[in-house]
Amino acid sequence: MAAIVTSVEKTTLVLNGTAINDYASGDIITLTPVNPVSSHVNGSNGSVNINERSDRDVYDLTIRVLRMTDSDSFLNNVMRTSPITVLNGSLKENFTKDNVDNIESWILENGSIITQPTITINNEDGNGLVEYVVRFRKATRNI
Repeated sequence: MAAIVTSVEKTTLVLNGTAINDYASGDIITLTPVNPVSSHVNGSNGSVNINERSDRDVYDLTIRVLRMTDSDSFLNNVMRTSPITVLNGSLKENFTKDNVDNIESWILENGSIITQPTITINNEDGNGLVEYVVRFRKATRNI
């Protein structure tokens, strides 16, 4: 499956009304589809039954934020709540096409952090990162 990758310098990610914006310079946000769009069941004599999957719009959002920043604190608190906090939000990227400014946007619905965060410690310049993965039940793209 292909992944959609956007540059964080031109991107706005908002989860539950909070802007996530404490990224290392040049880092990326990745939005990856989890399931196929359709299922195929082959039959006899070359027949095939093709069905749309009801879980086709499930996506994993992978974001890396700088350790100990406001974004890290927000995501860490979301992960630690009981009951689990449901996340909704948007991912928007500005782009220019034929000298016209446009926005590609994703509506992110009914997500939760699905793994313990991965911690990266950088001893050289201090830009340690925390990686969070949020699985959304539905992500809808608009151009």
